[in-house]
Amino acid sequence: MSVVWLRRQYGQTLVMVAVAVFLMALMLMATTRMGEHARRQYYLQSVADNAAHSTAVLMARQLNLSAVLNRALIGNQVAMAQWVGLASWLAMLEQAVFNMSIVAGVVPVLNVVMRAIAKVMNTLQRTFDKTVKVLLGFHAGMIKAMSIAQVALEKAMTVDSLVSIKDVVEAHDEELDWEAFQGGGIAPFPTTWLMKTELHSTRNRNDSNFFKRLVMESRDPFTKGRRYMWGDIGVMGIRKEGGHELQTLANGSWNWNAVDSVATVLKVPSGLGLKWIPVTPIGWGARAAYRKYYGSTSGRHAYNEAFYQNGFVTRMGWAAMHSYQVLAPSFHYLTLRDNNNLGANAVVVSIMDKDSDQFANARAEVHFSRPLDIFPRSDNNGEKANLFNALWEARLVPLTTVDKVSIAVKQELRDG
Repeated sequence: MSVVWLRRQYGQTLVMVAVAVFLMALMLMATTRMGEHARRQYYLQSVADNAAHSTAVLMARQLNLSAVLNRALIGNQVAMAQWVGLASWLAMLEQAVFNMSIVAGVVPVLNVVMRAIAKVMNTLQRTFDKTVKVLLGFHAGMIKAMSIAQVALEKAMTVDSLVSIKDVVEAHDEELDWEAFQGGGIAPFPTTWLMKTELHSTRNRNDSNFFKRLVMESRDPFTKGRRYMWGDIGVMGIRKEGGHELQTLANGSWNWNAVDSVATVLKVPSGLGLKWIPVTPIGWGARAAYRKYYGSTSGRHAYNEAFYQNGFVTRMGWAAMHSYQVLAPSFHYLTLRDNNNLGANAVVVSIMDKDSDQFANARAEVHFSRPLDIFPRSDNNGEKANLFNALWEARLVPLTTVDKVSIAVKQELRDG
């Protein structure tokens, strides 16, 4: 009886083993499929990250190039002012040497020396004037070229950014599909990015005056004013005066003027104190990049108070002003719009794999950062985002809640 019972139980273990092997095979297949799915998802996420970050790098590069061009526009304007100022200062010096050679005519030996020096100064001045005219023309050409570059930069970015995403995706897998949206995932990229910056022209009076203030604040000490005493013996001295004025014309062009004068001064009573007044003119000079700016002589602070401090001597230089007939042309520049709330500073890239029906999303953005420990400010204050310092960077950031909701809605609409 026991033998028969054992034979009836034979084969049940085989069934159990077969079931177990089948279940293990299913688990192995599921694990393998999950692993493949996870590896593919990681791969798609890498593609999305690379595409988004490369686009943000181009966005940051555009802003940095705009900042460099804006600074270069300021630099070229200041350079034009420097050349005009140097020519004015040299003209004053040449006139001073000539005047002293006349005064020294009573001393035969000194007269010969001073006349020789005056002749050398005159030759130097005429040569320098020719050089300055060429240099002013060079800077005027640079200003025009950079103005054209400002306009072309935005148009090139529109094409380059989309081409960059396409190239990055295809370099990984040509079969992948992709879409790019602004931060928030609603507007296609680069819809609001094109509104990130605003183009200005000096043909607009307000835009011209805004950039003029930046240029005037960016001048070096020599260009801002040339006032100092060459000698002071108590009641008498030799005082140097000079400065610049900038005329912004209605057609957007700019015109620099500079005046310099030096005279002996005498300290005389005035009101409750003493005041220096010019007595004897020693030298004077004046130069204009394009033409005389007649409206610049009014007001006490004109040319760093040169007309107020060295009145009649400065007017002598103004009357003899030489013009180079070189006009700084109208130009364009870019400023930043505060529209980050529209997601203009961010791009969201979606990658889709039709074969596996998987997708991945990545967000990258540009931001302005000026670390004060590396680039300190004189006032130690933080600096807001702007297009006058090339301190824009690209970075990958997590998707926002708005991004996720927008992506989910679009996915739902896509799936029907």
